[in-house]
Order: sequence, then structure tokens, then C-alpha cells
Amino acid sequence: MRSILIKLPNWMGDILFSLDLLYTLSTYFDRIGVLTSKNHAELLTIFPVPRIEIITYSSDTWPNLDRDTILQIEAFQPDAGLLLTNSIGSAMILRWAGIADLYGYASERRGFLLKHSLPVPNYRLHQTAYYLELLKLFGLNPVAYPAPEQGNRERLVIVHPGASRPPRAWHLDRFRSVAEQLSQNGFEVLFVSQHEIRDVPFRILRNPSLAEFASTLKRCSLFLGNDSGPLHLAQQCGAPVVGIYGPGTPITTGPRPISPHKIVYHAFPCSPCRQRFFKECNPAPSQKPYCIETISVDEVLHACFGLISCT
Repeated sequence: MRSILIKLPNWMGDILFSLDLLYTLSTYFDRIGVLTSKNHAELLTIFPVPRIEIITYSSDTWPNLDRDTILQIEAFQPDAGLLLTNSIGSAMILRWAGIADLYGYASERRGFLLKHSLPVPNYRLHQTAYYLELLKLFGLNPVAYPAPEQGNRERLVIVHPGASRPPRAWHLDRFRSVAEQLSQNGFEVLFVSQHEIRDVPFRILRNPSLAEFASTLKRCSLFLGNDSGPLHLAQQCGAPVVGIYGPGTPITTGPRPISPHKIVYHAFPCSPCRQRFFKECNPAPSQKPYCIETISVDEVLHACFGLISCT
């Protein structure tokens, strides 16, 4: 059946959450174009989807599309468009690009721009399920993306202490304390970070490509990190993961059932919050929200050793 151009989400984790949707649509459409940032295009070469053609844009200039991106869209000649982003701006961009037959959620009062739409659910559901709901617009049932291979794994623990915003990240010194205990129990520990980190007595892989990071994740026996894209990349590579959650909620962005996992999370009355740090809550003395501050080293160690004993 015809072709469709899909505007992918803006975050790595959300793109990985959309793989089930993309895989299902590949059984229905003859050609699928995916519009994604140059930073994330590599994800779809690491985790390929049949009949996919990748069209990239620069995240620095979005929502303005450069001439090269416009020419790629024109060459693809989509019959329809599907929005996995919620903004009215993304709908306007695809309409401006000449795609009149648009599908998506009627969020941000953009329903008038869409020919086929669903109301935004008024309850929380996991982001994977949120995307799969859009299959109702095509009359399709979900087909799961192939599960990652587990295989033999090394006694390697990967620690990723970063997050999209500093208040979302657990303390680096606490990650170090957990890593020291794991090292004393015979595990090699590798820290991975986009930025320079200091005072960590372990090997550090700094700013790897997505392909290099994924290759390393496929060898590890445990990944430890915050609520962030690398956690979901680790799962997509089949790694057991321990996720530390604070201002967000595992209900919507938690680990999926595709690999073993444990969550460390303190649900406060204000959880999850809108993450307007710190306009709606007072920070701890460390300048972290209390939902992150109150998570102890012992809790995370317990989750790590509990997961290791089960895998």
C-alpha cells in the first residue's frame, strides 16, 4: 500500500518506544519515510525497520527545514503523514511541506490541521502504548519489533550518570559508591558520559557514537542509569537495566518488558511533576529535587544485586 512520512519524536528514548509502531506500519505501507534529527538517524541503522527511508534535519534549525531536507521530502513523495510529536508546529511543517493527509493526536488544538486524528488520552499510559494507539487510525493491530538477543554477556557493568537536565540525575558520588561495590564483587565497571566527569576511579567512555555505545551495551551484564535515553537504548540492546527515576514516572517512560529490569523510584505527592525546577517545589540543599535526593546508595545496590542474581 502507498507511502507515508512519519515525524519521529524528538528524544532518543521516545524514538525507541516507537519501534513497535514503525514495525507494524512496515507491514502495511510499501514505503515509510521517517523524518528525524541527524543526531538520531543512526538509531534506525542500528535497529532497522523494513521499507524505511531516513530523511534528516538539523535539530539546531528545527522547526525550519533546510533546502536539503525539503528536497528529500519532495523526492520521497509521501501520500500521507503521521505525527509522533504533539506540537502544532510539527503539523504545520508537514502541511507546509505539501502533505495534506495527516494523521496524529489532536493535541495543542491542531486537530483542524489533521484529516485523521485521535483525542489525547486523559489517563497515563506508557509512551509505547501511546504511540500504538495511533494504529487505530489505520485499523491495524500491533506487531512487536523483534526482541533483542540476550546471548552471553561479560561481567561488565555500564554506568551512565547523565540525564537531559541536571536535576533529573542522581548524584555522581552515589553512582561512584555503587560502582565501587560492584567492582569489589568482581565486575568490570565502565562509565559512559557525553561530558567530562572527574573523580571517578574507573574507565570512562566519553561521547561515543550511538553505534559504539550500542555495541558495548550488547556485551554488558548490567546497565545502571537515570530516567534517560541511554537506559532505553540499553534495553533495546538486550541489557538488564536498573533505572533511577525522580521527577518523571515509570508509568509513562519506564523500562519495557524486552529485557530484565528493576526500578528505583520514590513517589512523592507531587510526582510526577512538570519539571519546572524549582518553581513548583523546593530543592534539597544539594539543589536536587527530593524525589532524587532521598534515593539511597543501599537501595540502588539492592536493585543491582537483585537483578544480577536473577539473570
